[in-house]
Amino acid sequence: MEIPSEIRHLIDKNEFEAAIVGLNDAIEADLCNVACYLERARLNWKLGRRREAINDYYKAAELDPDGPARQALEHISGIMQFYNKDLYNP
Repeated sequence: MEIPSEIRHLIDKNEFEAAIVGLNDAIEADLCNVACYLERARLNWKLGRRREAINDYYKAAELDPDGPARQALEHISGIMQFYNKDLYNP
């Protein structure tokens, strides 16, 4: 399933919060909509909401194990392992 055009339009206009609300509604209507989970994860990551983004990537990977969410999770894992807490908490 694809992302609804009105949500795509909001994303194109950089109205991410409104797009997330629309994605929430689309996901609620169809809990198996992998494209909406992926897009919501991408927007949440962009807005700094890492936990929400990772949860959505996991859900998308659960629904489509061979899809792009699996690769995104591998990249996120690499990013999180690179983070050095000692640099921020001397």
